[in-house]
Amino acid sequence: MKSLFTTIAVCLAAWAPAAAGTQETLTLENGRLGLTFDGKTGTLSAIQNKLTGEIYPVQGDAFQVEAVEFRIDSAAAKLALLERQTDSVKARYEADILPSPASGRGAGGEGTQPAKPRLTIEVVYSLRGENHFAEKQVTLTSTRNYGLKQVVLTRPTFAAGAQIVAYRYPKFGRPAGGEPTCTFFGRTAKGGFFTGVEVPFDASSLDGRQITLGYAPSLKIAAGEKLVCEPVYFGVYRRGPGDEDKKGVPFRQPGLAAAARGSEKDEDLPLQAESDAMVAMTSDILGPFRFGLVPMACGWHSEMEQRTYTERSVAGDMKSLDFLAECGIDWVSDSHPWGGETQKMNALGANDKYEPGPLVRKFLEHAQKIGVKVVMWSSMNNTHAWAGGKPFRADKPEWLMTPLRNANCMGCKPFLDWLIRINLEGMATGYYKSWAMDGDFFGGGGWYTTVVPVKCPSDKHDHLPGDSNYACQCALRELTARVRQQHPDTYIFMCRPPMDLGIWSLRHVDVDFTLLESGTGENLGAGDLIRTWSRVRVHRDFFPHYTDQPLLFPSRAGGPGASRPWPSEHIDYIMLSALSSSPNQLYYMPTKSGIPEKDKAEIRKWLDWGRKNIAYLKVRKDLPGWPAPGKVDGSAHVVGDRGLVFLFNPSKAPLQKEFALAEESIGLKGKGNFQVVQEYPQSDRSTQAAFGKTIRWELPGQTAAILRVEPAK
Repeated sequence: MKSLFTTIAVCLAAWAPAAAGTQETLTLENGRLGLTFDGKTGTLSAIQNKLTGEIYPVQGDAFQVEAVEFRIDSAAAKLALLERQTDSVKARYEADILPSPASGRGAGGEGTQPAKPRLTIEVVYSLRGENHFAEKQVTLTSTRNYGLKQVVLTRPTFAAGAQIVAYRYPKFGRPAGGEPTCTFFGRTAKGGFFTGVEVPFDASSLDGRQITLGYAPSLKIAAGEKLVCEPVYFGVYRRGPGDEDKKGVPFRQPGLAAAARGSEKDEDLPLQAESDAMVAMTSDILGPFRFGLVPMACGWHSEMEQRTYTERSVAGDMKSLDFLAECGIDWVSDSHPWGGETQKMNALGANDKYEPGPLVRKFLEHAQKIGVKVVMWSSMNNTHAWAGGKPFRADKPEWLMTPLRNANCMGCKPFLDWLIRINLEGMATGYYKSWAMDGDFFGGGGWYTTVVPVKCPSDKHDHLPGDSNYACQCALRELTARVRQQHPDTYIFMCRPPMDLGIWSLRHVDVDFTLLESGTGENLGAGDLIRTWSRVRVHRDFFPHYTDQPLLFPSRAGGPGASRPWPSEHIDYIMLSALSSSPNQLYYMPTKSGIPEKDKAEIRKWLDWGRKNIAYLKVRKDLPGWPAPGKVDGSAHVVGDRGLVFLFNPSKAPLQKEFALAEESIGLKGKGNFQVVQEYPQSDRSTQAAFGKTIRWELPGQTAAILRVEPAK
């Protein structure tokens, strides 16, 4: 039987541009995915899943632009150009904008508007290489100023045959006035498709079999300005062995955000194959991990100075740096925003240059001397979110979010330009190897998502009066991009608000601080929670594991300020839980009260081991089964024909775990025989088996083990 795309290919004369309406269909395809387009309208008409051999017909691939001054949808627009390029299909539509008497002053300023204003809508579908997903990007250009309220990027209706599920994430701290990002899965018996918008807090919805994908920019757009909208993705996947009998993996975490989890059902959760497909896509979009092992201490939670330095306190923090170096921890986040020089930051003027003062430099120079890399901890709209901070630039009240808010508005371009400058000046001093942002869009340090959407009533900023949520997100992304552009070797470490906004706030970012392990678990339980939370972030929130940052030795239990005893037992179990989760870790260390020397040596031993094996830690494939009593869980870290398998048994009794020497099971590639050796705990245990065979390994109770897999000699 001929495939749909074989028939369509006959209609394609060449890879050159084609005039609108001259072909019946166009296609984009590779070995995994195919997209068909109507040659008369330029709209998507079918998705082919080449992994399963399925075709999903599509109707209604329409757009809609809602502005203060006008509203235009696909029906009012005329297709002006449709062309097929090497890895994309491009369509251009033109639409007349009806004049509005109330809009003499447009979003970009005052002036005479064209007699017949027009809106150009450019739509580009891209399918690169052998990706299992394609992206759709819409660009809007108008001949008049306008205020863009909302945009629907596409509204496809899928034919019967697939169960369509709406999955919103991240799950924690759900906003009071907005909806988290949504991915829609179309499930069949063999696999399915997935689609969504690459933006935090979208305006997407599901009505029967119709999916609306859009968001609310709430921006002022000037005449002639090109607005490149956030991309839409369409992808496909094939079900794996563990996806037939389960809707998803249930997870119940008492305490933290229990209300958000309590109503969750198995069918609400993504299948393992869906998670894998989403993470493969986000990994491709965000790019690979660019660093080696990054063990970082959090200065704020490691008994270091949180206020302005004195000679005595800086001397104490220099000793804290020595402590960290003795543990093998060679990164530290500053313990106070802007080096603790809050009063100086409060008074910073228009032409003042930012640079750390003499006591801060003393600390930074000692860090350089002993090889500990320091994170520059900046703040975005208040000089210190927790102690004595004020909005930047008291001489610029028009930069404030509102007269009643204690923050500058990130959606104000003059303020953003100034903020970018002082951040780049700080990085240009050469003292910092990493840059971090923390706080929220309201100038505080609390949970950003409890107050979404961000609102600023000013009519002097780049957003429309009221909803400034998207404008603030775009400003933070621009700030991060500029730091990356000017300092490409900088390790960018994000706290809030990205830690609450989710995966689509992590462009240009190396790691995302998570906080969720704080105050939970001891000894073995701490290790189990590290692995559990990391699986939540990967399999529920679709983080590539190398953007995750497991938290070790949390300092808080029972509320802020409470401390927990140092866990001298099972440090190996905790360290291996973190190393198996991510090449990044964050440590809360008692740098002044101290720990036993043997524990320092134990931490240093495992960090040195991690550095030697970093090539394997940069990849991760979780074995079936989440951490749970009475079960062994684990993860594989294989590159080509060799790698590591971590196993964890939290129970007291010995238990067995099995995995296959195959790509689908552990990511192993190759042929012939392989050798599996228990590297830790040190043992003579080993076995040989042919590629594809199943290995069964018994693990003693309350033990973490490392198995090394390589071709048999």
